[in-house]
Formats: sequence, C-alpha cells, structure tokens
Amino acid sequence: MRKLALKTLVAALTFASAAPVLQAATTSNNFNVTVTLTSQCQQTNTGTQTVAFGTYVAFQAAIQSSSTASLTYRCTRGFAPVSTAYDALPAESTTAGIGVIQGLRYTLATGTAVTAPGTPATSAGIGSGDVVTYAVSGTMAADQAGACTTASCGPTTQLRTLIVTF
Repeated sequence: MRKLALKTLVAALTFASAAPVLQAATTSNNFNVTVTLTSQCQQTNTGTQTVAFGTYVAFQAAIQSSSTASLTYRCTRGFAPVSTAYDALPAESTTAGIGVIQGLRYTLATGTAVTAPGTPATSAGIGSGDVVTYAVSGTMAADQAGACTTASCGPTTQLRTLIVTF
C-alpha cells in the first residue's frame, strides 16, 4: 500500500511540475498631469441693482441716505479683490463715486468685500467658487437746490458701474 501511495505521489508531483505556472504580474509607469488656470470673477446679479435716494426736498436740512445695492461675484477660490472704483460716466461723475443727478450731488460708498468661501474640488465632486459681495450705498449732502423746471421732477435713473480689480 505504501508503494502505491508513493507512486501516486510521485506521479502527481511530476504532473504538477509539467503544468505551466500561472502567475499574476503587474507593472507601472509614471506620468504627469498639468494644467494652467486663469483665475477670474464673474458678476452674478440678475437684473440691475438699485441705489435709491428716494425723494429729496430742495434745501432740506438733513443728509439724504440711499438704499443699499448688493453686487455679487463668483470667483476662483482664493482669488481676492484688490480694489474697487466707479466708472466716470455720465458727465459730472468720478471714479471715486461722486456724481450728479437732477442737479443734486451724491457720493457713493463701497463696503468691504464679504467673501463666502467656496468648496474644494474632490474626487467625488467639482467644488464651487468663492462668492464675493460688495454693498454699495450713497449719501446726498443737505441744503442742495437741485435742477428742475416744474414742481417735481423724476424719478430719474442714472446707470453707474462698479469696477472691481482682482
């Protein structure tokens, strides 16, 4: 019996050594992933925002304050604003935010940028940009005459532009 078991074992080993050996093999190769990103900000307001002074009475004793417009931008994450200015149009307007409407001089003011951070991209999602918001408001000095040939003029609308440098 031992002889038979030994012959069977020898036959099995001989057969096993003659069979091809199957092995899994791997190899790797490195490569670079590159990109050049051009950062930007895009305005996101729908419609034109309004800085409204309401009704100004000629020679009034108090300064007239306006409502506030919120101007928003969607920006590349971490791309911070550097400065703001206003357009110099229409006539009698300056980049510092001074203007004249219906013969009344006004001064615009821009609040400090408020940034809501976006989310980073991950392997599971694309992420989002920062949202940068500027509050724009204005004042009109007291004791102004204005310019109107009837008992009441207006409302008059003047288009101004906030220029944000990033």
